[in-house]
Parts: sequence; C-alpha cells; structure tokens
Amino acid sequence: MKKLSKYFKVLTDIPKELQYYHLPSGYYVVINRNYTATVRSVYDLKDYINNNVEQIDLDVFGQIKNEDSEASEAFIGVFNRILAEVMGYKTFNCEFKHQFIECTSDLETISVRTKGGKYITLSVMERYAQCVDIKLHDKDKFKIIGFDGGQTPVPHTDVTLTTILLNK
Repeated sequence: MKKLSKYFKVLTDIPKELQYYHLPSGYYVVINRNYTATVRSVYDLKDYINNNVEQIDLDVFGQIKNEDSEASEAFIGVFNRILAEVMGYKTFNCEFKHQFIECTSDLETISVRTKGGKYITLSVMERYAQCVDIKLHDKDKFKIIGFDGGQTPVPHTDVTLTTILLNK
C-alpha cells in the first residue's frame, strides 16, 4: 500500500462560492481498498484528507465510482485539482473529466479513442529521445497550433506527427 507522508496537507484553495456548495448525490471516490467516500463538498473532501492522511492508499485513491450530473464546472475543477494534488499529478482544463495515468516504464505508449471516434497515440520515450510523440490516426496530416502564454507563435502547421521535447 502506497501512503502519503504523515505531514501531507491539501493546499488547493476552495473559492468562496464553493465553501458551502453541496451536491445532491455526490461523487463516489475510492479512498482505500475498504472505503469509498461520497463527496458532496470539496471543502469537506479537503478537510477529510487533511485529517485522515493515514487512510489514503495511493494505489487506489481517486478512482471515481459515481459522478453527480448536477456538479458545476467550478466544483469539478476544484475536485480534480484536489485529487491530482493528492496523487502527485498536474491538471489542465481541470473542469473536464480527468483520467490520471502513470507510466510504469520509461518507454510507454498510451492509446486514446475519443468519444467522437478519433484515435490518438502518445508515445512516451524518456529513455532514448527524452520526448513524447503524439499521433492522430486515420489522417495523413493534421494541424497543430503552438501556444506561449496565450500567444500563437505557430498558428497552424500541417504535420504527420508532433513531438514534445522533455529535456528542453
């Protein structure tokens, strides 16, 4: 069982509008192999984790068994940031449903099929190339856009594959 440090504390800020916000049904979140919590409040989730660090089993923590369709985007965003913080991940577009994937090898490929039926492959190559290749399948070429703090230095470029350099 992988545990958190006994000194761990969730630092994610809870916005004022969510401090008293409670979902009717809640999210069911696995805490450890014997306990799945019903999370109706992000404030209560943060408080529970901070006061029960020894209960967290990082091998299973954060699995979502039920979602509440009435959750606001703000709730989902803070909820995902708390889960990510506990598990040691970063978030982006955190108000969307998240899948947290930990590579177990320094050469690993992750295949994604979108809800719309598109196929994307991420090939993580830390050992040799220190990069991640990203391929959109079923198209000879696709467009990428580069961003830099809101700027678009590469507005649209047709490519067959794109690479993110990890050591630059």
